Amino acid sequence: MRIVIISDLHAGAPQISLSRISRILARVNALKPDLAVHLGDFQAAHPLTLGQMTKSDIIKRLAAFTSPLGRFAVLGNHNWWQDSAAANARTTRQAAQALHDHGIPLLDNSAVRLRDGGDAFWLIGLGDQRPLDEGPEGEGFDDLDAALLDVTDDAPCILLAHEPDIWPDVPERVFLTLSGHTHGGQIQIRHWSPTIAAASNEEFNWGHYTSEGQHLVLSGGIGCSVVPVRLNVVPEITVVEVSGG
Repeated sequence: MRIVIISDLHAGAPQISLSRISRILARVNALKPDLAVHLGDFQAAHPLTLGQMTKSDIIKRLAAFTSPLGRFAVLGNHNWWQDSAAANARTTRQAAQALHDHGIPLLDNSAVRLRDGGDAFWLIGLGDQRPLDEGPEGEGFDDLDAALLDVTDDAPCILLAHEPDIWPDVPERVFLTLSGHTHGGQIQIRHWSPTIAAASNEEFNWGHYTSEGQHLVLSGGIGCSVVPVRLNVVPEITVVEVSGG
């Protein structure tokens, strides 16, 4: 099964214009995904943008990302930080509404069963872990226990979690966690990243991690936060291939 992931698009002209989103969508669809995944943070997370591109404009373009098993999304921290009134009220507004309007199911502490028989698996989406501040001590909207209540059989589980923070505490029955958020550090000078992965609470940075049969794949994402610059961290469409047995 081929899972193709768009994470941390952070779209905003001129760096990531609507026309560039369309080019990205042509590339992801050419990869022929079995499952299409959005890992949140759709709009630019820096002030150096032009025009009035909205989350709805961005997500309308992302609706072209299709696959036989469907397309699914979770929200990221910037989806809340850019909508602080909704975050403080613990309600979803702009990004969630745009996903709904354009036919992209949002998995928010919930799960859906895909495929049948021996190929069946559960796709679980976690609420955001950092909706109110940047530190791990802030109250998150994530509730993995609630999401697992939707899982009613022993089929394998794949977890979508915007931040990788939760991975050390993910139960054994979730064999694969897919995350973004870190941008792979975004700016890497040797082993120093002064922007995204500089904080002490960023335990994971980029790539494939394993522990006792569980896997974390951490996408480097496409866009930028703080400043519209990437250095030694290439924007990526992330492809994960899973085989049974």
